Amino acid sequence: MVSESWMRSLEWLVRGGCEFGSTFHYNGAVMKRTVQVVTGSWVLATVLCGAAHAQESKPVWESPTWDFQQSVQAQSGSSNPQSDRYGFPDVWHLLRTTRSTGPVDSRTWHRDGRYTLLKLRGDSLFGAPIQAWTFRLGPALAPFVGRYTSAQNVGVSFQPGETVIAPGPDHAIVVGWRSPVAGKLEIQGEFQHAQSCCGKNSQINWYVQRGPPPNLTTGFKGVSLAKGRSDFGTPSEHGKFHLKDLAVRPGDFIYFIADSAADGSGSPHHGDATRLVARMTVHGAMVPRVASYEKSIRPLLARHCVSCHGEDSQEARLDLRTLAGMLAGGESGPAIVRGKPSLSFLVRLVDAGEMPPKGETRLSDAERSILKRWILAGAPADTDPGDVPPVALVTDADRKHWAFQPPREHRLPEVKGRDRVRSPVDVFVLKQLEDRGLGLADDAQRSALLRRSSLDLLGVPPSPESQQTFLADTHPGAYARLIDRLLAHPQYGERWGRHWMDAAGYVDVRLFDGDAATIYFNEGMWRYRDYCIAAHNGDVPWDRFITEQLAGDELVAWDKLKRWTPEVQRNLIATGYLRNVEDPTSEAQYGVKERYDVLFDLMKTVSSSLMGLTLECARCHSHKYDPIPQRDFYRFMACFEPALNVHDWRKPQERFLNSVSAAEKIEVDAHNKSVDSRVQVLGKQLKSAEASAKAKQADAAELVDSLKRQIAALNATKRGYGKIQALWDVGTDSPSRMLRRGEWNKPSTPIVPGFLEVLSAGRAETATRPRDAREGSSGRRLALARWLTRSDHPLTARVIVNRAWHHHFGAGIVATPGNFGRNGARPTHPQLLDWLTVDFVEHGWSLKHLHRRIMLSSTYRQASHRDPVDEAKAVAVDPGNRLLWRTNLRRIEAEVVRDSVLVASGQLDPTPGGKPVMLTTPANGLSKIKPGPMPTSVNRRSVYLLARRVYPLRFLELFDSPIVPVNCTKRPQSATVLQSLALLNSQFVVDQAAVMADRVRRRAKNDDVADQISWVFRLSLAREPDAGELAACRQFLVDQGADAVGNDSLADLCQMLLCTNEFLYVP
Repeated sequence: MVSESWMRSLEWLVRGGCEFGSTFHYNGAVMKRTVQVVTGSWVLATVLCGAAHAQESKPVWESPTWDFQQSVQAQSGSSNPQSDRYGFPDVWHLLRTTRSTGPVDSRTWHRDGRYTLLKLRGDSLFGAPIQAWTFRLGPALAPFVGRYTSAQNVGVSFQPGETVIAPGPDHAIVVGWRSPVAGKLEIQGEFQHAQSCCGKNSQINWYVQRGPPPNLTTGFKGVSLAKGRSDFGTPSEHGKFHLKDLAVRPGDFIYFIADSAADGSGSPHHGDATRLVARMTVHGAMVPRVASYEKSIRPLLARHCVSCHGEDSQEARLDLRTLAGMLAGGESGPAIVRGKPSLSFLVRLVDAGEMPPKGETRLSDAERSILKRWILAGAPADTDPGDVPPVALVTDADRKHWAFQPPREHRLPEVKGRDRVRSPVDVFVLKQLEDRGLGLADDAQRSALLRRSSLDLLGVPPSPESQQTFLADTHPGAYARLIDRLLAHPQYGERWGRHWMDAAGYVDVRLFDGDAATIYFNEGMWRYRDYCIAAHNGDVPWDRFITEQLAGDELVAWDKLKRWTPEVQRNLIATGYLRNVEDPTSEAQYGVKERYDVLFDLMKTVSSSLMGLTLECARCHSHKYDPIPQRDFYRFMACFEPALNVHDWRKPQERFLNSVSAAEKIEVDAHNKSVDSRVQVLGKQLKSAEASAKAKQADAAELVDSLKRQIAALNATKRGYGKIQALWDVGTDSPSRMLRRGEWNKPSTPIVPGFLEVLSAGRAETATRPRDAREGSSGRRLALARWLTRSDHPLTARVIVNRAWHHHFGAGIVATPGNFGRNGARPTHPQLLDWLTVDFVEHGWSLKHLHRRIMLSSTYRQASHRDPVDEAKAVAVDPGNRLLWRTNLRRIEAEVVRDSVLVASGQLDPTPGGKPVMLTTPANGLSKIKPGPMPTSVNRRSVYLLARRVYPLRFLELFDSPIVPVNCTKRPQSATVLQSLALLNSQFVVDQAAVMADRVRRRAKNDDVADQISWVFRLSLAREPDAGELAACRQFLVDQGADAVGNDSLADLCQMLLCTNEFLYVP
């Protein structure tokens, strides 16, 4: 039996087929538009008739919707009329009226059905960022229907992608929607008059009507459904309508009309841009079954697609030879989604003209319609494969790579040299050495160990007092007590905060910084630097440290609090981690492409600094080396898109928070305004008093002084606040999509925010909003932080443990700290790395605990040299010392070179925090430190100098201070003649050597040359000279003293020791 509903559907289809080829009477001539899909529809109807006795229809499409804002196209290559997203042709008609009565000041535009199409399409209409179908071009003249390409405020703010309509002086604008189905229609929307210019004559009349197709010859009398007047800035601005239970059948038209309100003025058409919102829902709509995959779709795909996605070639791992292959999909996910053509990747590519590729025969309109209607009907097939899981993009074999396995605690191996074991670290290191017939070197001398530990933890050599305290402590545990003192020192945070800021890409500028003479200062960014230093000093658990930086704004309801506690401020400042990347979008010439570039750079920073992965390689295609599908790159990036929303962008100079709450800001501003008012009154009195004093009136001078004191006292009561360069969710949440080949203007499949499948136990995990996420936020970044800081996460803890090892030994257990993937280095001691990682997590993610674990070991305490015979044997086995049979000599970093010179001279200004010390900006790049604001500011620690992306302080640049296009996970190290020349000739080193000589003279006993030489060694190398060195230095002083009259030989000696390799290397 053929059901009655099926027969009704078939009747509608056949009638619809006639109407698809309807006679639309446009432009005074009968222009029969026989659309290509008609053939497809009649073929389809024939197939359906043949299949009618085999199977009945069933409702598969209950409430389809058509949304004007989402549907209308105005870009180059679009047409008019326009099809819909379901594959129905000629659904949207962009029209104008053709007749009116009366002069312009009292004109009536006829809504008589004699409508004609807008035929011209253009870009940048009226000098605005609008693509539109319009009545006239050159010069442009409304009416028009268009879409904004970038934001513009004309009274109402239009965002990129939003539609706009406008009537003209001679014609009303008409948007026609042609129903392709039958059912009960619901219409909801509004006409929002959007423009504030032009006075009272800037307003519109609006109408919603229904009727038959347009006919320029006979017209028709439409049925009015709703009408009104909309005027910007008045209660009528939003002309809303909501209509229900309207019976429609295929071919019925709904018209949305706007005309310029004639109000007696001579130009009632200016400034009538209007936002039209119109959403049509047909309840109870039914579609008949379509032909099966085998009869209609497979031949179509064989003609157009299988050559690239078939037996011989499967680009992007997509096989379109079978329905199962389509459902399984490829690297971009399933090719089709049953019942949802608008969400089907295959449809998106076909509609965008990207599939088949250029040079191949494109699908016709009829073929596209058949494909969409088949998907809409549920993608039926004679042999249905059922639910097919998406193609596995990550396999169990992929997860066998060591870095993708969760770390586990290994049993300590047996070793022979138990006398050298102070820590489990030593057991793992000794095991590998003994397997090759080697062992650990002897301990370093205590003075060398002291200097090594101080440079490692504080970034400066030990003071004479520290040397005396440690060398005098001969009791057991003296070295452990030294480590505790160093870890408790405030300079620890400055040293290790700087290490982290390399990985985070910290800079004080917001642009690329490619011009040496220009600084684009990012005001308030220094607060993030101070946050990092304080977090390290406070030993904030590393999992908390990560969470605050990724999602501090989602941890607290900062937007609702009247007062911000220090904790609230800290959480917001922490998100500065996500603001370090270059953001050029403040400049007018940059648009959506550069917004995506900001996101891409952020992905590189986050993935390399936290996970040790080169995730950016999966932006354009699946990663070539690691099992990271392109889909996972965009799932991961989607966690940041609510905050860095390319469709609702905040320019960098607008993306800040005040350092106080909104309520506090109002309070501070009111207080300061009151102070300013009182100062203004006193200022007038002061001006009068000064005039009196000038005339030498009695007591006038005393009054002047009194008023100046009062003004100064009042100004001292003023309160202030600064900027926090933070990140938080902005604007409306927009759907996240993959980008074809990583190109910003080629969005493809919608994706769900989530994480990397290779690091998940099964399928890729999604970014589910945590319950404790701040109300109003997406919670995506907080979900990401929670995923990254799970105790069993394969990478997060491993990466920071390896980075700490790298800074203590000069090379990580994994020599590529920013790449733990297959193309990175394999770990030299994988079991040790796992053991340290588990221990680190079990002890509360404490970095200071990790330092103790490493530094109290015999491995760390080794000397940097061995007996020549032993060394020759070790070199033959392990020439690169990868197994650590001695301590590696390490060149100190650029900042440590400069800071150590200042410590040696006694000139280092230990003032912590605050705004950066500025640099000069000569065009030749030979920058220096600007004097001020305090006399000793030029001697602040290097971490407080202005951090530039490309042009650091020239002295630091010579010693490999990194260039930071994005971030730096491993600093380069070079040995160049320029470094030696800088130490010999730099005015900075020469001046500090002279100051150091004066310090030596004050410290030494009288004019005892031997004592002076000893003090030079203590201040520069943290040790005493041996007899040979003492004799050589005596002779040097004699020789230099005889060289020239007035030459300071002691200053020369100081400078020479500051130039030695021993000074430049960790012992």
